[in-house]
Amino acid sequence: MLLSKRKLINSLFLLSFPIYGIGMYVGYKTSISQGTVVAVGGFLGIIIIHVLDLIAQRQVRNMVTRKYWWGLLFLISLIASMWKALAEHFPGATMANTVAYTIMFLAPYHAAIIVHIRNRDQEDFDFARMVLISLSLFLFINLLGVAAGMHNVLHNIEGRLNLPFVLGIYDAAHMLAMINLMLMFYMKDFVRRPMPFLGMLLFYLVNVVLMLKVNSRLSFMTFALLTGLFLFRMIGRARLMFPLSLFTMTILTNFALLVYTILTLPFMRAIVSRVNKEDVTTFNNRTTVWDVGWNWLEKDRHGLWFGHGYQGQIHLKGWDHIAEVFNVKDVQNVHMHSTFMQTLINQGVVGYALLLIVVWFTFTYFRKRFHEGTLETPLFALMVYMLFILQIDIICYGNDFGNALLFCLFAMVVMDPRHITRRPRTMDGGPLDPASDAIAPRSDDAS
Repeated sequence: MLLSKRKLINSLFLLSFPIYGIGMYVGYKTSISQGTVVAVGGFLGIIIIHVLDLIAQRQVRNMVTRKYWWGLLFLISLIASMWKALAEHFPGATMANTVAYTIMFLAPYHAAIIVHIRNRDQEDFDFARMVLISLSLFLFINLLGVAAGMHNVLHNIEGRLNLPFVLGIYDAAHMLAMINLMLMFYMKDFVRRPMPFLGMLLFYLVNVVLMLKVNSRLSFMTFALLTGLFLFRMIGRARLMFPLSLFTMTILTNFALLVYTILTLPFMRAIVSRVNKEDVTTFNNRTTVWDVGWNWLEKDRHGLWFGHGYQGQIHLKGWDHIAEVFNVKDVQNVHMHSTFMQTLINQGVVGYALLLIVVWFTFTYFRKRFHEGTLETPLFALMVYMLFILQIDIICYGNDFGNALLFCLFAMVVMDPRHITRRPRTMDGGPLDPASDAIAPRSDDAS
């Protein structure tokens, strides 16, 4: 019976991101609160099964380390920003959708922890492969939606690939980049396993074509750069990767002309369209909203410590001008196009510091797994991509799927190794060197 529950929980996790996408579509098509609850249906199912089982067994054990609380504190900060917006009568904020968002932010983190608890003694457990399958299913249902004539409710641009079950057009490019960066680690052993290799290679190439159809220049450039670093084994030597990623926005804005020069090279012109100088050097008007944020940091700093609440940028000086730039009426719906900036404005320095702690722990954990060559190695590539893209896009903020994905990864980080009884394995499926400290628990980190 326990085995069947574990399989059901694992199956729900595999379906969690496809369900997430469908829920977001339903939410923006009909009711935000209802769609949000549908979106976390897979994660909620995992939690309900586990809680009912705990009630039946009448036994509860703590299997996480103190790192768990850093993740929970950040999520509480994120939730508090939503309730602050509700209290201040933010347009569109209701009790129903605020409660729904509260559930949405908490569910993926705790559901993923349950997945690890249930599989702590399972020798065949491969979390990286589960994440890859879930994201691939997420892509598949989006492509089925396109084939059925469906379009993105929020962000539909004619002439480009508009996946229906993501929040925006650029989310599609991020999803494709994440899948391909993980696939790189599975495409091997052509001589011994030619068919699986060719199948994954075809999947990879189709994803590249789809990425070009989405035509997100920043995500494609980030993907291309990281692909090169991983292919030439330069990523492990980049010790300054984490601090460097914190300045991605600054580096891009100061080297905008260089980015334009790269995009106008014959090779890049052949695969990337919309190479307009003004458009490229402002990163599709991202610098306009970033400037409002930087001006607040330099001159105002009101609400710096705890933020302005959800979509708090509407309280900043100069935000009214954004309506003209983006030619929209509801300027409160324009976000900062940066997880870093959005978090800082909405949740303040405290919230942003908590996010950095979560990202740092997750990054260092999977970097260690990458160097050891364990089964979790592909998740390092996914984490590195998120590390850079969260500076220049909204993918890892709030109700976007990147936030849920980040906390699914962090769930593995917070597990107490004393309770993980399965043997660590390499990417080839063999046992890890017993001398490795990957299987040695750290008592000072356990709660």
